[in-house]
Amino acid sequence: MNGSAVLLTRRQVVAFRVARHGLVERLGPDGAQAAAVVGLQDTPPGTAGVALSARADVAPEALDELVLVPSVRGAPLAVAEWDLGVFTAGLEPPDEEAAKAVIGNAWRSLDGTTAMEALDRVSEAVYESLRDGPRPRDDFHQALRERLPKELLWWCKGCGSHHVHPSLWRASGIRGVIAIVGREGRSAVFGLPPNARTVEDPGAELARRFLRAYGPARPKLLAGWAGLATSHATALWERAGPVDLDGKKAWALADDRRALADARPPDGVRLLANLDPLNASCDRELLVPDPGVRKRVWTALGGPGTGRDAAPADAQERRARPHQDHPQRRRRREHVVVEVRGRREDGGGALRPNARGVRRAALRAPARPPYGAAPQLGPAPVVPGPGA
Repeated sequence: MNGSAVLLTRRQVVAFRVARHGLVERLGPDGAQAAAVVGLQDTPPGTAGVALSARADVAPEALDELVLVPSVRGAPLAVAEWDLGVFTAGLEPPDEEAAKAVIGNAWRSLDGTTAMEALDRVSEAVYESLRDGPRPRDDFHQALRERLPKELLWWCKGCGSHHVHPSLWRASGIRGVIAIVGREGRSAVFGLPPNARTVEDPGAELARRFLRAYGPARPKLLAGWAGLATSHATALWERAGPVDLDGKKAWALADDRRALADARPPDGVRLLANLDPLNASCDRELLVPDPGVRKRVWTALGGPGTGRDAAPADAQERRARPHQDHPQRRRRREHVVVEVRGRREDGGGALRPNARGVRRAALRAPARPPYGAAPQLGPAPVVPGPGA
């Protein structure tokens, strides 16, 4: 839907996103499914539980209310069962170029088979492999080997064997034929997901979900978040009107214009993991303008988290050590060192440590939480100390 442009500032946009991600008003004990409005990515395993704990006052087993499926970019995403169609069929490629984007680098190893044909054949083999019950990882890959021709089996140097390219079998998640249903040690156990309810135009609903949580945005940002070809993402981009963001054209849903214009930063600071869904948008410079801080926050492994006061410019580092009082227990105390950076944009002065220096929050969590359990990290909000 077209309309006149609205002028917004970066601070308004970030405040809008923080609120839409459920990081202003916490959800109650039945809020697990509402917290997964754009899915909770579970990379590495346990991340979805941390994200859920940041949004809702739920018990660790509440994560079991969600379904873990390979979805956007092939990543495991914890979603509400009623949303399965949005995060699976909503990613269905309409043509060959779109299929190449969905299966990632796997298309480069195809010889005489199109990306769409490969996706069709592998999806069918995945379903046949899992229809009789869940399979551990190695059994799952062996079942695929038995059902697929050699031209669809990629040589993996890491494990010294042929198997389906990871990007290709993960892409079968959009066909609703695979879910992560448990773990054996460090390895996933795969099974069939529940049957997805029918969604009218699931791709359009996927774009709306993205805009509700990450707007204002552009088709390229949707493409990056979902792992789609830009042409595919643009085709889903029908239901938004223009918004002028600091002089740059972006789009938001017409129904969200008032919420964007009225967005105000929340009180206090919430500590988030660096892979929290709020950080999943590709316009990282909007969230963290300082390139040095961005480089530290968005790392492949072990990156620091971030503090959110609707102007996320703070970084935190987590240092774990054995519990000093009970070293024999399989517990650890995590010391969160909050590094305060930047100046408040609302005229409130610089955020700074209290008189004792940088504040430290001791958080306790099981050393190895069971799969599907949210680590118990204690109170999520950390607000500036006296005089901040």
